[in-house]
Amino acid sequence: MDEVEFPLSERVRRGRRWLLTAGAVCAVLATVTLVVVVAAATDWFEVSRALVASLIAAAVLVLPVVWVGARAVWALRGRTELFAAADAYRRRRPTDRQMLDHLRDEHPFTPLWWMVAILAGLAALCLGVALPFAAGAGAVLDAVLLGCGLVVALIALAAAVPGIGRAQRQGEEDHARRRRLWPVPDDLARRLAEPLLGTGDGGHIGA
Repeated sequence: MDEVEFPLSERVRRGRRWLLTAGAVCAVLATVTLVVVVAAATDWFEVSRALVASLIAAAVLVLPVVWVGARAVWALRGRTELFAAADAYRRRRPTDRQMLDHLRDEHPFTPLWWMVAILAGLAALCLGVALPFAAGAGAVLDAVLLGCGLVVALIALAAAVPGIGRAQRQGEEDHARRRRLWPVPDDLARRLAEPLLGTGDGGHIGA
């Protein structure tokens, strides 16, 4: 089956630009966080502990979710448009790059839900351990903040677990649909089966 570049809408191209922007912002903030942490550790200049803690939390918990979320939205929009254009390009398939960008075996939301579940679980564990100590020390404000953070982490975890299942089922349906529409060479099929983050339904579909 010959490959041809399917035209994608401005919305998908704009999503690609947002993804690149999110990646650049994440890289800049990660660099700033590293500089601040090193400066605080070496007494290069005075940095408040609150700022250091906030930057570390953002770098570890927020930035990865922002980038993976931006990629998921972009990949899903492209996937929807490629499937919709299949009838107009009979006996043709999207290019290898388009398939790797938008038509991997795993659903675009699978890595996002996995990341939210892992980070929310770790946050809930850490906050749950810290909360009794803050309450026992009489730090009311700290205890309230830790409690609010724990509630948010548990809500995120409760949303992520069923989200993983839904994304896996949809990924399996999309995978079967893609195989019916566009047979691909074995080497490309292996690349499409590689999950974005090394986990998820893309790693075992068709195994």
